[in-house]
Amino acid sequence: MATATDTLRAVIAAWRKQDVEGVLRQVHENITWNNSGGLRPPIQGKAEMRAALQRMAGEIGECRWRLFDVAEVNGRVWMEGVDEFFNKAGVRIPVPYAGVLEFQDGLIVKWREYFEGRLIDRALAGKGVSPQVEAMLDRPEV
Repeated sequence: MATATDTLRAVIAAWRKQDVEGVLRQVHENITWNNSGGLRPPIQGKAEMRAALQRMAGEIGECRWRLFDVAEVNGRVWMEGVDEFFNKAGVRIPVPYAGVLEFQDGLIVKWREYFEGRLIDRALAGKGVSPQVEAMLDRPEV
């Protein structure tokens, strides 16, 4: 029987290939996805998540999403890692994050991510990656 952490790893494997349907196989129809660190309203439902992922996949050239720490307690997953990607123009955009996943019927039903969105703006503005962010990323994947 798959664990909640196994489900997260299946999401990561699919997203590394920008396989939108592979990601969506792991989420509940009634998913609530807070993917902006609270900056914007959450994405509600699988159809809205599909549209958001398709937009994102159209901008990503390569994805290197990695986990540095993960814990599973009572069917909930806490994670820390980096969503590092290169856009179609080749710009490297590493975003350290933490998140929490809640499950229903073995599928992700609530997904909350916490990150600093200004790092994306900084990278896209050609300012590169700061030494302190590089230091945060210099950790082994679990």
